[in-house]
Amino acid sequence: MTIRATIAIDTADFDLGEVLTAHDTFAELTQFIPIDDTLVPYFWAENLDLDAYEAEVRADPRVAQLVHLNEGAGRRLYQIEWADNMDGFLKHIHTPELLVESGRGTNDRWVFRIRAQSREPLAAFQAACADEGIVLQVQNAHHNPDDPERPLYGLTDKQQEALLIAQANGYFEIPQEKSLTELADEVGISRQSFSRRLNRGLNTLLINTLCTAYKL
Repeated sequence: MTIRATIAIDTADFDLGEVLTAHDTFAELTQFIPIDDTLVPYFWAENLDLDAYEAEVRADPRVAQLVHLNEGAGRRLYQIEWADNMDGFLKHIHTPELLVESGRGTNDRWVFRIRAQSREPLAAFQAACADEGIVLQVQNAHHNPDDPERPLYGLTDKQQEALLIAQANGYFEIPQEKSLTELADEVGISRQSFSRRLNRGLNTLLINTLCTAYKL
């Protein structure tokens, strides 16, 4: 059994995020390569002025080296190495029990998808980061994410039901054809419970569709 978690981190909370998204840049990690007991990130950067971005990153005292490897379609591929101690985030994620599948960020927030064999390594990683002031916001976690029987888009059966009932009954139309109270009555639960179920379903659907597609 495996588990995949989507984790959000405020950029200001960790060095990796601050450095890679300097100068209003969108950054996307491609892989981590272990070198001399550290993890060296490779990443794509998108910016209107990548020359200025490179100069700013190279001038950062936390950076030992920034290597421009490739470019295309308005973005560049880099390798970055740290000057002294490993970034706290990298230090704690450098374990064979965790696999970083993706990492994308802006100057406000980063979103990572991390895979592990169980919840324990993820919980230990979250606790270790919290000890250093890196607050991880777990947006969702899925057991056996590659299982074809896994709920569609991460939605529970009840969330799918709420969304489909709302759509079929014109709840999203303008003007609205049925109210939350009427939809809740149809399911046989309270208005508050149906509203909570619907909102959680919408949030999960957005995270696993538009937020993923637009790298948010």
